[in-house]
Amino acid sequence: MRVLFVDSDPQYINGMAEGLRQVGCDVLVLKTAAEEDLELAYELFRPHVLFTAGWNKIHTRDNLNNLGTFTKRHNLVHVYWATEDPRWTKKWSLPYIETTKPTHVFTIDPGSVSLYRKMGLVSAYITWACNPEYHRPVPPKEEYRCDIAVVATAGVSWRGFRRQSVRTLVKPLVENGYDVKIWGKRWDKLDPHLVGFSVPEKCLCGKLPYEETNAVYSSAKIVLGIQSYTGELTARTFEITAAGGFMLASDTPAIRKIFQPGKHLAVSGSEKETLKIVDYYLKHEAERKKIACRGRRLVTEKFTYRHRAKELLLSGG
Repeated sequence: MRVLFVDSDPQYINGMAEGLRQVGCDVLVLKTAAEEDLELAYELFRPHVLFTAGWNKIHTRDNLNNLGTFTKRHNLVHVYWATEDPRWTKKWSLPYIETTKPTHVFTIDPGSVSLYRKMGLVSAYITWACNPEYHRPVPPKEEYRCDIAVVATAGVSWRGFRRQSVRTLVKPLVENGYDVKIWGKRWDKLDPHLVGFSVPEKCLCGKLPYEETNAVYSSAKIVLGIQSYTGELTARTFEITAAGGFMLASDTPAIRKIFQPGKHLAVSGSEKETLKIVDYYLKHEAERKKIACRGRRLVTEKFTYRHRAKELLLSGG
């Protein structure tokens, strides 16, 4: 099967695109959705499937129209992976579907599957994973060494569980002066009235290229696994553990469904517990490394994009 994978985000290119290759698909990655580029790719590659995902910089209004026209013109199967569900289903996923007209919609939110099926689309739950060939331990870098690392995008309105997760994991550590480094967008614009705390400027490290995330996870002693929902895991949950990082995550049903606290990672359900756990594992390096090793083994053996690609192909009808 020849898959034209239209995306510019390295998270998807090194994730699902590689998973599809690993299960035997011939994949061409196209980092633009301009009409002339799509047509040239079709002439040279003759794809059977168009694959798109997420919400990124190539998803302009014109490019979405291009994708819809391109799919119709060549009568292609168009698979869309809706990774902005459930929060942005109405504002992003549904308008995207209306414009680009995919035939299949896979989603990271199990609750959205019935919605897409009612629309007459082939749909199934396909969540995040890791690519062991990309998400892997690397030599530590001095500029990323710290006791606690955060790699995350700060919220705009901080609705839902993500705000609670940040309060539980980040707030007590920055307020008590721990060695915390934070990489990601919008942390310099954090509204303390929304999240309940301020982040010292010394903690802010700015945006981090995706290609450098493995180095952060391999250099920090503890990496905080902020979660957006109690019933779903973030992509970074799998990426941190696959890169050999020791993760302290919010204590949620989704975490406990896959990971065993104390064996694969650590979890916290309160600010007080966060401080207690951090103090303990900063003092017990050997135990911390054993747990990180077991976490890495778990996700690289059972939760990879090879597995996700197989699920996708089996669910594709």
